[in-house]
Amino acid sequence: MDKKKKSAGGWHALALMTNIGITLAASVFIGYYIGYYLDRWLFHKTGYVMTVIFSLVGVAAGFRALFRMINTALDKDEGNGGTKE
Repeated sequence: MDKKKKSAGGWHALALMTNIGITLAASVFIGYYIGYYLDRWLFHKTGYVMTVIFSLVGVAAGFRALFRMINTALDKDEGNGGTKE
C-alpha cells in the first residue's frame, strides 16, 4: 500500500512539472504571436514594438500561472510537512 502512495506521488509530481513547462511555453508563444501579428497589421513589418511588449506580457502571464499552480499544489499537500488545515 505504501508503495502505491509513493508511486502516485511521483506521477503527480511529474504531471505538475509537465504542466508547468507547457503553460510557460504556451504563454510566451501566444504573447509573441499576438505581438507579431499586431506589428504586421499596424506597422507593416517595419516595427517590433508590439512583439516585444506582448512577449513580455506572455512571460508575466506564464509566471503568474506557474505561481498559482504551485500554490494550489502546496495547499492540497496534506503530507510532507504541509501546514494547511
